[in-house]
Amino acid sequence: MNAAAARRRHAFIAVSALLLGGLLTACDPAKDAPGVASTAEHRSAVRVASVERVEGGRSLRLPGVLRATQRAQPAFLQPGYLAERLVARGDRVSAGQPLATLTNPALAPALSAAQARVRELDERLVQLEAEYQRMLELSQRGLASDDQLDRALAARNSTRAAREQAVAGVAEAREQLGEATLRAPFDAVVGDLLVEPGDFVQPGQPVLVLSGSGALEVEVKLPEGLSAALTAGMPARVRALASGGEVDATVRELGVARDGRLAPAVLELDPAAAAAAQWIPGLSVQVSLALAAEPALSVPLSAVVDPGTGRTRVYRVRDGRAVLTPVQVGRPLGARVEVRGELAAGDQVVVAGHQQLLDGDLLRVLP
Repeated sequence: MNAAAARRRHAFIAVSALLLGGLLTACDPAKDAPGVASTAEHRSAVRVASVERVEGGRSLRLPGVLRATQRAQPAFLQPGYLAERLVARGDRVSAGQPLATLTNPALAPALSAAQARVRELDERLVQLEAEYQRMLELSQRGLASDDQLDRALAARNSTRAAREQAVAGVAEAREQLGEATLRAPFDAVVGDLLVEPGDFVQPGQPVLVLSGSGALEVEVKLPEGLSAALTAGMPARVRALASGGEVDATVRELGVARDGRLAPAVLELDPAAAAAAQWIPGLSVQVSLALAAEPALSVPLSAVVDPGTGRTRVYRVRDGRAVLTPVQVGRPLGARVEVRGELAAGDQVVVAGHQQLLDGDLLRVLP
């Protein structure tokens, strides 16, 4: 063997040894053992807070505006032009006092025509009565038939009925003419004027606004789900936003939500207290209602996650992992919020570091 062949043989043996060593290393079971991983599993750093139990009732505050318990918007029953307005804004009026007058060219002629019809029928009835008496006398003497007597009696009776209808027409026309003067239905204060003299008024169109001078009330709109928590007779407090004064009130009426509208509730104020406070209709107030509430749970506001789907959630900590838990958010409690869901008092929820967190991620809780 020459020197060149010897060198090639030594090079082949060296390469073979290197390849064999690589294969043995790749097949070493110690390298694939799970406990000998080169890097530790990733854990997301978070801060957590406890789920707390909320005891006792709650207070509901709603805005409102005072109004008179007795109120009205008088209107004419006939169309026409507003001839005269007899009151101004802020005037105090008594029951039956004239407020405005209406001009309708057809009302006075209609009364005259009805009265003329009564006079016409009166004259006709005198003639028919005389004709009936004449036929009765001739019938008794045998000079007129029974048919002639019956026809005279029928003509007289039908004219009497027509006269009664005409008298009713006179009363109706007189009443309509009287309705051309609008009168106050009760003692009140004129709150607003809705029509100006000379304007054409439709039947039933409000002409002005009256507020009774007696008791006051306030109507509030109840948020969804709260109408069932109230009952008639429940006490409340009403506070004036301008002065800060407070007056006792009582829930008098409760409505129901319909057609996308909130449920209304009407509260009646203590008359003596409202009078002493010199409260008047139109005053802006705030109504406070104390509601009984079942025990609930609360979490910090920062724990609530809403990804824009309208479904609020929190990350609950379980065995060192994040568990995405749907919750229903209730009333705010300062820096916390009432929630309902698969939570229990004492549970830990993530309050910081959950921006990139996924359901099931391992957690590293920071102090």
